[in-house]
Amino acid sequence: MSLAPPPAPLRLTSRPLLVAAVAFAVGIAGGARVTDVGPGAFLAAIAALATLATVYAVATRRRMVTLHALAVGASIVGGMAGLGAARLAAFRAPAADGLERAATVASAASDAVRGRDTDDAAPITVWARVASVPVASEWSVRFVAEVDSARRGAATGAVSGRVQVGLDVPQADAFSEQPAEKPVYPALRLGDRVRLTGRLGAPARRRNPADFDYGAYLRNQGIAATLRVEAEDAVVFVAPATGLLDRLAFRVQRHVRRSVARHVPGAEAQAVALALLVADWSRLGDTTVDAFRETGLLHLLSVSGLHLVFVGLALYGLLGPLLRRLRVPRRTGEWTRTAVTLAVMFVYVVVAGSAAPVVRAFVMAAVLVVGRAAERRVDTLNSLGLAALGLLLWRPTALFEAGFQLSFGAVAVLVACAPAVTAWLPEAWTRAGLRRTLATSLVASVVATLGTAPILLAWFGRLPLSGIVLNVPAIPLTSAALGGSLGSVACAGWWPAGADLFGAFTAACVRALLAVSRFGAAEMTGLTVERFVASPLVLAALGCLVLVVAFAPRPDARRRLALAAVALLAAGSWTSVARGDRRPALDAVFLDVGQGDATLLRLPNGHAVLIDAGERTERRDEGLRTVVPHLARYGVTRLDALVMTHPHADHIGGAVAVMEAVPVGRLVFNGQTDASGMWGRTLRTADSLGVRTQAVSAGDTLDADPTVRIRVLGPSRGLAAAGEANEASVVLLVEYGRTRWLLAGDAESAAEAEIVAHYAHLLRADVVKVGHHGSRTSSSLPFVAAASGVPPGVSLVAARTRGTAPAYAVVSVSRRNRHGLPDEEPVTRWLVAGASVLQTADEGAVWLRSAGETVERVDWRSGDR
Repeated sequence: MSLAPPPAPLRLTSRPLLVAAVAFAVGIAGGARVTDVGPGAFLAAIAALATLATVYAVATRRRMVTLHALAVGASIVGGMAGLGAARLAAFRAPAADGLERAATVASAASDAVRGRDTDDAAPITVWARVASVPVASEWSVRFVAEVDSARRGAATGAVSGRVQVGLDVPQADAFSEQPAEKPVYPALRLGDRVRLTGRLGAPARRRNPADFDYGAYLRNQGIAATLRVEAEDAVVFVAPATGLLDRLAFRVQRHVRRSVARHVPGAEAQAVALALLVADWSRLGDTTVDAFRETGLLHLLSVSGLHLVFVGLALYGLLGPLLRRLRVPRRTGEWTRTAVTLAVMFVYVVVAGSAAPVVRAFVMAAVLVVGRAAERRVDTLNSLGLAALGLLLWRPTALFEAGFQLSFGAVAVLVACAPAVTAWLPEAWTRAGLRRTLATSLVASVVATLGTAPILLAWFGRLPLSGIVLNVPAIPLTSAALGGSLGSVACAGWWPAGADLFGAFTAACVRALLAVSRFGAAEMTGLTVERFVASPLVLAALGCLVLVVAFAPRPDARRRLALAAVALLAAGSWTSVARGDRRPALDAVFLDVGQGDATLLRLPNGHAVLIDAGERTERRDEGLRTVVPHLARYGVTRLDALVMTHPHADHIGGAVAVMEAVPVGRLVFNGQTDASGMWGRTLRTADSLGVRTQAVSAGDTLDADPTVRIRVLGPSRGLAAAGEANEASVVLLVEYGRTRWLLAGDAESAAEAEIVAHYAHLLRADVVKVGHHGSRTSSSLPFVAAASGVPPGVSLVAARTRGTAPAYAVVSVSRRNRHGLPDEEPVTRWLVAGASVLQTADEGAVWLRSAGETVERVDWRSGDR
């Protein structure tokens, strides 16, 4: 018989703050779906609900059997949900003097008049307070500023809002032999008052379906605009920080950085120590971050509840014996150490940037120590509800952040499920000793990993099960490294030998921690589940399965939750079928990869063909940055073919990253085998990975799906042999049902002329990928006419009247490019013919779909808010 204490009953009625927080969060989630309703409407709904509950109570006051309690409870829960929706509406409502309108107008003006200044697109000067620690990278210095006034032209006035500032650090042009002159910006610190002059804009939208929505992230943080500063004289220091907290945070951070640099040996140990102490990841290498991410240990590097609880409760525990030795009365001592602990923890929260996990841990720890000082029982789930309610009242959009969901979700499942799982352990593993410690750690790791699985699969599409085992040694090592770092910082300045000793201990713990993460990344990669789960019904079903464990001691509740999980899974499958997600279709996604091309075809049989892979520069690899995440996000685990239209960097740059990320059946190209530079590396990578190469020319076909015909219209053997890369581009015609898709690569006028001469009868298309990014050397009049189904010598306008013009002409081009593309002349030809011209510069990725009859556009941004 197990000696483990039985798990506490999960009665929600005894946890009013938890119920209130859940209702408030539900209201926020519901309010996010309604964008045009102000807080007044939600408050009116709350008043109406309260009135109905009151009327019911009065009308049934003489009855012996009533639903008074249910009515009151429902009205309270409904009222909290309404308050959540009202708070979100108030948070998102633009202030009368806010930056939102100016930023939106400036962005629209910049898009409408690229490269030419207008009054709205002109630089703006703002006076602001530095609201976050500036973080420098190779390309920019970024920080958040709180603006209080601004000047544009001759107009100066009061404005309010938070802005994400980016101080540009220019890089050398690849075509210039002169090195870029680096600007020298003032050294800014938290709380400083500054004057900034730059280009104001609204937070950017996602450019591709799998991109991280940085604009939404900024808006959720209450940041109304972005400000791009391009010159050092545009940043003027006005006055130092005046706020007590700002000055304190700066001094603490400065002391921490200096102490770590002097007393912690090794660059890697210093980088990890700064990440643990002050949430500074700028010195962590990509290899280190990737190893922690792949093993599910990344949460250990983030300043979170683990770190705060270690700092606060360790201090709380040490102060007790100290105050007793000083003969401080018990009650006075309890309140003294409570006050000191909360003060130190509060400073730590400010220094660490007030992230949601840290605020949550602070509130819960505060409730715990205050409750103990007041000799009151503290319920963990109730204090968790208080923390969530406080954070959501302050910033309701925190609900939509992965950090908030993971932090609160992990604590909730640990409290609710760990006792039930522990009760299943054999008696020998629940006795005091090493086995109990190991069992407790393993149970916590299993529960936290599997309990947060729905959140991880929804946000990241990755569930590293290796973390279940690796957390057992990694968490103690992280705690030890944090303790050593704190000891080194505490001793620095008055006991250098002690600071060195703690620093050496920190370095040893960090080396062991890094060894654990690297071992997991190298040897346990097969234990990672990689699949995005986007269906709310499926996610709810997974949540119900977690609750089955939490309610294991209550058979009736457990049975109902299991049935609910099955029902939700069935509903999710039925919804998918009803929506037509499983009907055969041809999808083409023209990804926004800057000044390059990358088009993914998903064929009706589930196979995938990628045509080009985007550009690669010193700053970014679009294959790694855009193409690979899209493949992962939409479940493409294999490419039947990777087509490289021609060996230019803006088309083949990302090919190596793609081949290294997913299996590729064959590499299709135009037969040019120059083994130098980037193309040579691409061919060598294909050879090393066993990817078959296939050279094609006009007249060939690609076999990928029996219902889809992919014809190769170019290049001709003569153009391929001539050596001019653009003219030798692979040009494809994809036919599915009654629809035709013409993908022209970078083919120019000579290649177009040959294609028209040999295949004019095939060229009438529903979708055209416009050649050479809309350059005037492509989209010649005969080619546009043939693609529009217009006979030679007939005006393009005839295509519009006959209804034969392409439905869409897609131009893959970057927002700002040194070539000035697309040119007006070819774009005008497609417009005159009646095509809807879609530029990735304006639209981001363009997603088109056909069931075989017509082509429709997929609104992949429909869920963005």
